[in-house]
Amino acid sequence: MEQQNQDWLKLDNAAKIYPASSSTKSPAQFRLSVTLTSPVKFDILQKAWESMIKRCPYFQVYLRRGFFWYYLQRHQNIPPIELLDPVPVSIFQLKRKTTHLIRIGVRENTIALDFSHIITDGNGGMRFMLALIYEYLRLTGSKIEKLKEIPYPDEEPSPEEFEDAHRKFFPGNLPQPESLSSAFHISGKPLANNNFNLISGKLPLDKFLNLARKNQVSTTEYLTALYIFSLMEISRQESSKNNLRKSVIRMQVPVNMRKFHSSQTMRNFSLYVSPEIDLKLGKFSFEEILKKVYHSMQIQIDSKELGRQVSRNVGGELNPFVRAVPLFLKNLYMADLYRRLGEKCYSGVLSNLGPIAIPDTAKQFIKAFDVMIVPNHGMKKSCAVLSFGNELLINFCSVVESRELERLFFTKLVESGIPVSVREV
Repeated sequence: MEQQNQDWLKLDNAAKIYPASSSTKSPAQFRLSVTLTSPVKFDILQKAWESMIKRCPYFQVYLRRGFFWYYLQRHQNIPPIELLDPVPVSIFQLKRKTTHLIRIGVRENTIALDFSHIITDGNGGMRFMLALIYEYLRLTGSKIEKLKEIPYPDEEPSPEEFEDAHRKFFPGNLPQPESLSSAFHISGKPLANNNFNLISGKLPLDKFLNLARKNQVSTTEYLTALYIFSLMEISRQESSKNNLRKSVIRMQVPVNMRKFHSSQTMRNFSLYVSPEIDLKLGKFSFEEILKKVYHSMQIQIDSKELGRQVSRNVGGELNPFVRAVPLFLKNLYMADLYRRLGEKCYSGVLSNLGPIAIPDTAKQFIKAFDVMIVPNHGMKKSCAVLSFGNELLINFCSVVESRELERLFFTKLVESGIPVSVREV
């Protein structure tokens, strides 16, 4: 039977680690939102929401526990539209039966979608949100051109939308990626009740692109280098406390694998590259960091290099011994694997969704897009980036009180001649 006609669905390869590793301190959750030029009409949004969630059954699911693996069960109910919180303070309760893995919130002109990484990545989430906005605007009577590569409610879901692209493009047994050492983590007093705050920076995209081009790097490479530079400054401030026991500053930068393989999957299909510096080599100038980040990412963002990660991840899943191990033992192994390959190896995460492209006929109805990654308590902060029109948005979310990282990051941009508007939520 085709997967789209089933009431259940296997977790994709990238999602398999999250049920064992996710918690209130490591939620694997992100938010996408759009602000319209006029207040949201709730009754019309309700119709659009119901149409789209039924059209995309791989999102209308909850997590269930099997004997060997977790799987996704089709939910009988549609998530209700909630009053939007400024930041997603409500974490998906995975251990609670029938918990939806997608949430929608509305306030005034803004519509927000919260996603668990168990069901999708940033690309799949953004395509779904654009589809929802398109259907909402269509139902309001707005005449807009169709967008590319999004699901439409009058179309049947294609098998490709459901596919586990990691397994589909499994390259066979390749040499394992190099193991990563533990990385430097900033310290700081945690916010109360596992809450987190948001510091958002907006800057003119054209001015920033001129700066990046002047340095012959991409937006992601420049911002990643700036993040590492800011962490280095904090590490030097804290050096008397940590004595450089963890001297490596290493970033986790997601890469959309759809750029390398033709796939329309709406599920997870991302991997990571890991540019780094080692502070035992001495102090780095920003220009030195930028050079290292550029060359490191140019080497790592390669289909063969990234294929080593796919080979490791999918190869482990296909191992006959692993497949035969009961789930409770797999959970122990997966949680340990996440500790060894996850948060402890990275100082920070920076995810750039890139430019949001919509038809000119739709731009008159949309004021802004937004993105945020719910931070974990290992790396303490997260950074999410996107651009729309001539605005570059940089959102830092933090579980600690200190704003030093954000201050250093945005101050360096201003010193480079880029005007930045900063607000805190």
